Order: sequence, then structure tokens, then C-alpha cells
Amino acid sequence: MSNEKIYVGGAKEVNGNFGAFHRISFNKQDLETLMNNLNAKGYVNLNMNKRRQPSQYGQTHSLTIDTWEPTQNQGGGYQQQAPQAQNFQQQAPQAQNFQQQAPPAFQQPSNDMADLNNSRPPVSDMPNFDDINDPEDCPF
Repeated sequence: MSNEKIYVGGAKEVNGNFGAFHRISFNKQDLETLMNNLNAKGYVNLNMNKRRQPSQYGQTHSLTIDTWEPTQNQGGGYQQQAPQAQNFQQQAPQAQNFQQQAPPAFQQPSNDMADLNNSRPPVSDMPNFDDINDPEDCPF
């Protein structure tokens, strides 16, 4: 993976009838660049970033090819662990011990109907909205 960004195409944020969307465009040279940067599975991953200012053509977003690939020994993880994460693991061994502890025992919720009946208000305490002509009888 190289740290050099490969810019392709452009995108413009457009407001339509159903909200904002992005109009993306590529020219012939961009398509050739995309074809030359296929990953092992035959895909091209793109990153779209908002520009600080619109370009001379009104493009509000730039597109770059995502060239990141996982290393063989990590199988999908990041290539390097962040230095903060390494320091955290050295400073906090209790976090590793926490993962080894057994989870707390599961407690089955009560299915006792008496508990359910006691938690509900009596029907007589519920408001009665039966008089359609009474303006104070409106629930809202």
C-alpha cells in the first residue's frame, strides 16, 4: 500500500425533490485508473471526501481510491496497532483479567401473573373518553 492518494473523478452534492444526493462522474482516464487498481477480489473501493471549496466545475467532493489491504497474518485487521492501544494494554492489565472472568448468571424474569396484575393501574383510574361533545374530554 502506498501513502500516495490516487484521485479519480469528482462528485457534486445536488438537492433534489427527495433531499440531497451526490452526482458522481468519471472520464475515460479515470475509468482506466479504476481498472488498474482492482483489489484481489476484483473490486475498487473509493473514499469520498468533502472539499474545502467547490472546484471550478462546481464539484463539492473529491474521490480517492482506497488502496488499503489487510496483511496476511492479521486476516482483515489493521496493518499496525495504534501506539495508544499498545500503551493502554501495558498500563491496564486488569482489562485483560476482566475478559477471563465468567459472565454473571442469567436470572429468568418472573412470569407470575400476580406480579403483572399488581403493576398495572386499576381500570377505574383510567380516564374515560366517552363523551364526544365534551371539549375537556379530548385526550390531546
